[in-house]
Amino acid sequence: MMRYYLDSSLFPNMWQQLREVISSGRRVYYFTRPWKWKEVRERFREDVKAMIGKVSKTDKGNAYLLWKVYQLSLIKNNTHRYFRLLNIVDVELRPLLMKETLLYKNLQRIRNASMAGVDVGSDVKILEKMTEDIKREIVDKAINIIPRFIDIAECLRLNIDDVNGLTGLAGLLIYNKSTSYQKSVKYLGLYKAKGRDGRKMKKYNCKARRYLIMLTNTILWKNGEYRPPRYRDFRKILKTVIETRKQTGLAGGAGV
Repeated sequence: MMRYYLDSSLFPNMWQQLREVISSGRRVYYFTRPWKWKEVRERFREDVKAMIGKVSKTDKGNAYLLWKVYQLSLIKNNTHRYFRLLNIVDVELRPLLMKETLLYKNLQRIRNASMAGVDVGSDVKILEKMTEDIKREIVDKAINIIPRFIDIAECLRLNIDDVNGLTGLAGLLIYNKSTSYQKSVKYLGLYKAKGRDGRKMKKYNCKARRYLIMLTNTILWKNGEYRPPRYRDFRKILKTVIETRKQTGLAGGAGV
């Protein structure tokens, strides 16, 4: 079976092509450690130069680096740590999640400009409507293609009107596929790093964490707790999601 390996730069215009490739029966994996890319590039700097004649960033150079990482991971038998299989659920939902994130950032930027006295006209209302619409599209898609999505939502006491919470749940399930609680805690950065160096070295998946925050805020507000979420809130909800995934037969994830 033919396989494709991609770096972590999954651009919006790639998804239609990926959908066609996956639908044809080919397997597509992507690099899951983008924060290590600089380290990888430096480690194999001379190899890339010898291979393509220069060390500047090129598609050919990136492809060679991916191949080197893959070969080393085969030797160390830890390919699963660096590459994860993309499935049709990813292909359908990730573009929507990327669009939601982009709209949210633009909405925050315009709101901040408005608070600073900048006349933004009707831009805020337009972006609020667009952000709400994409969230509803994410929820509708998640209900249709993520197995037992509603069952997991009900365990969290979410209903169909909790659009923010359901969007957060969908994003969390897409960006964190591990069914290991401890690995997920580390992947989401739900721990206190000790010392200044520890905080500088602390790394986590910002996308997965943002959707966990969205989910947690919704649940807290539904319970009448109008306060910033704490680590224990995040961990409690994360544990519920992971345990429910296992109980509903979704424990086949390939790791974070």
